[in-house]
Amino acid sequence: MSPRLRVILLALALTACEPITIPRVQDATNPPPPTPITKSAPTSASATARAPQPTPTLEIPDGGAITLGVVGSNTLEMNVMPEFLQDALFDSLLQIDPATGALKPGLAEAFQVSADATTFTFRLRADVRWHTGAPFTADDVIATINAFASPSFRGAPVTDFGANPRATALDNQTVQMLALSANFPRLTTAQLIGTGALKFVARNGDAFTLERNADYFRGAPHIETWTVRVFPDFTTARAAFIEKQIDLLPAAPGDYRAIKNFADAQISATDARQIVMLILNADTLPLNDARVRQAFNYAIDRNILISDLAGQARVIDAATLPGFWANPNTLPRYAYDPAKAKQILADAGWVIASDGIAKKNGKPLKLDLWMEADDPILEPLAFRLREMYAAVGIQTQLQLNDRPGWMTRAFAHRFDLLLITRALPLDPDQRWYWQASENVKGNGFNFGSYASARVDALIKDSLRVNACEPSKRAAIFGDIQRELAIDAPAVFLLAPKKYLVARDRVLGVAPSSFAGDFWNLNQLGVK
Repeated sequence: MSPRLRVILLALALTACEPITIPRVQDATNPPPPTPITKSAPTSASATARAPQPTPTLEIPDGGAITLGVVGSNTLEMNVMPEFLQDALFDSLLQIDPATGALKPGLAEAFQVSADATTFTFRLRADVRWHTGAPFTADDVIATINAFASPSFRGAPVTDFGANPRATALDNQTVQMLALSANFPRLTTAQLIGTGALKFVARNGDAFTLERNADYFRGAPHIETWTVRVFPDFTTARAAFIEKQIDLLPAAPGDYRAIKNFADAQISATDARQIVMLILNADTLPLNDARVRQAFNYAIDRNILISDLAGQARVIDAATLPGFWANPNTLPRYAYDPAKAKQILADAGWVIASDGIAKKNGKPLKLDLWMEADDPILEPLAFRLREMYAAVGIQTQLQLNDRPGWMTRAFAHRFDLLLITRALPLDPDQRWYWQASENVKGNGFNFGSYASARVDALIKDSLRVNACEPSKRAAIFGDIQRELAIDAPAVFLLAPKKYLVARDRVLGVAPSSFAGDFWNLNQLGVK
């Protein structure tokens, strides 16, 4: 098999559109030289203040070895192989800006999208080489798409390109693709030959050995040899770090208490690209009343919730992360105001009785709050939410479910209140969670039965922006978030943090919420 048929391109992070921060292709048949990056995705002052800082300027020596511990599967099947191996061995056409989540140049140095956002043209870099030394060309991209579309492909089907994905090589360095979105699945291969910063050397049980790619187009990595050890669970990986068997260990939001007292270690915290929210089921009385849903927002002191998590989270006011390019700066915000919550409930007919419970026509305001059992973040929050709601006359009964039962209940909309952690995609597309077409019991992601003709129209507008212009998309997403703030289909609570634990001898650590822990892998070093 030729190297071009072994190509593996990671997810391209285009769900209809994404912010464009790279030069545009002006003439695909005769590409001009690369031009400076001049367009930036919108950011706020607070986002800039919290943006990941560039790797500090320091003398990083070449050479040395490092061992990374990861939790997951030790398979080489690309659909489930450890994320680090994917990022280290293979590059994608576009990369993610570590500060804002916008797209920036990767294997493609320039990018153009048609006015109807269905045709994508990529101008490829001319200085990229496969690990074998062969040049990376447009034919490699075409061969990859054809491989993904083949009936013999042993990975996820190519659904985002439709039944017959079409790609054309306009010249040796230019590719044009026709698609609704370009979300590449992973290709399974026994010979892991890519274009990434590291080369695959060998596998020995649960350990993978990689070596630096001296010809890497972004600059050769400093570290000579990487060993990736795969552990079945975090407890085992943590023990290996304590015993100094590994040098780097990513940790999930719920693992903070297990790592906070590590000795001789640097702990880097970043937003985990997920949010915690309380979904209010609009099909449940009295949550069909937007006033009541607003009262649920005013009753919560988010700062206390952050304290309950030892400060390892950030307050959010929208369904996007602070600092994200599509997060607006002018949202209606629900400051903690229990008196206002009580007044709003009273205006809606729910008046606090002598027993401290709000009642309407003699019926108490009593609701079930469901969550997944044994979740280290959600469980303490649930008890605190119950306490805060009781203070304004709302009685909540906590209900715990195992994960399968919890998911069944969520999809069936069989709850009053649902405390949930929701992962955020790189694109701020809100259609899956709020549009009417997803309000389908059994398989839709609009768990709370939210319905808004205005939001539906805005979501459609966001998918029809001419040439995916980022500033116009950001404005529409801002309007969507403002509508959600007023309608209050959920209480947006906080964004938890994730962690990268590194030994003090590791240099250049600078994880990103958007681009991942190892976006600057080739800049890391060891003392």
